[in-house]
Amino acid sequence: MSRISIVPPKPPARQTLVHRGATLVSSTPRDRANRLDGTRWSNRLSWKEEEGIGLYLECFRLGEGVALFKEGDHDAFAAIIISGALEIRKGDSSQQQRVVGRLTEGKMVGEMSLIDGTFRSATAVATEPTEILVLSREDFDTMCNDRPDLALKVALMIAEAVSQLLRKTTGELVDYLDTDDERAL
Repeated sequence: MSRISIVPPKPPARQTLVHRGATLVSSTPRDRANRLDGTRWSNRLSWKEEEGIGLYLECFRLGEGVALFKEGDHDAFAAIIISGALEIRKGDSSQQQRVVGRLTEGKMVGEMSLIDGTFRSATAVATEPTEILVLSREDFDTMCNDRPDLALKVALMIAEAVSQLLRKTTGELVDYLDTDDERAL
């Protein structure tokens, strides 16, 4: 006899963020496109594409100290920082939170959850009042169906950002290994 495992559905990104203390900002798709237009993301998009993406985004404000997501969470959304800053923290082997980065205006965070849907590998906390545009996995899937041209462009921009992060991390690892090798001598 086989067992059927029932996994409860994940709450929508909006519900999760509001539960954590984020405030949903009432905005139209055009308002969201205007906010996006002020970021580095707009360098690769036409105004018409920004308006198209605005249909799939939601705008939120985070107060200082509010966690956008926590390490181990299993939610699927990414956020583009419009203003403010997020500190990225990662638990070390003794479960102490270590600051591993700081992201500011125009940066995207949480993009891997749109791609692989796995658990969050770090915590992101607002270090000051922060405004973000959120793209949930559900809205990204809808974009893929409604506007595959736009979804492909977003996916390529995410892939480029992830590639840059991987290159940076690899460079830092090599520097660390070189330092470690010197200590061994």
